[in-house]
Amino acid sequence: MRDIPALADREELETSSANARTPLQPAIVTPKQALSIKPFGLDMNVLLTTEATGGATSVIMAWHKPGEGPPDHVHYKQEEILFIIEGLYEVTVGDETAQAGPGSIVFIPRSIVHRFKNVGGVTGRMLGWSLPGGQDHYLKTISELVAGGGFTSEKVIEISKTFDTHFPVVPC
Repeated sequence: MRDIPALADREELETSSANARTPLQPAIVTPKQALSIKPFGLDMNVLLTTEATGGATSVIMAWHKPGEGPPDHVHYKQEEILFIIEGLYEVTVGDETAQAGPGSIVFIPRSIVHRFKNVGGVTGRMLGWSLPGGQDHYLKTISELVAGGGFTSEKVIEISKTFDTHFPVVPC
């Protein structure tokens, strides 16, 4: 039976040169092994990093209190998939808005403006995939900015653009 690399082993692989290609390895990540981050004041766990999947995807579990969720945004280089585990969310993808509860899945093609919001009365929880990966890098960078006390709207916009998260201007 082959051993599955532990989190420390995967972190070592992630820090290797970006140009060096390491064959993909299987990964089993328990909640205790996941990297906890807190971008925008939200609780999130990075379950699969971009590096662990050879760039194919990243997977994040996020908790949203009632009323929480991002404003309209768009990714031009990534698709996104959301899977609702707990709670009730209002999800808008392009011109379509729907309520999504536990067991619902949402596919968001690249270049489509989207948003979601916990509209229920309890904390919601969802899994989010970015295809290809990269959202883990974005959210970790925002989390580090918050933790370091350097959080400003200008810095967030700059970081967001760097990581293919764009906030369209809404006409007045």
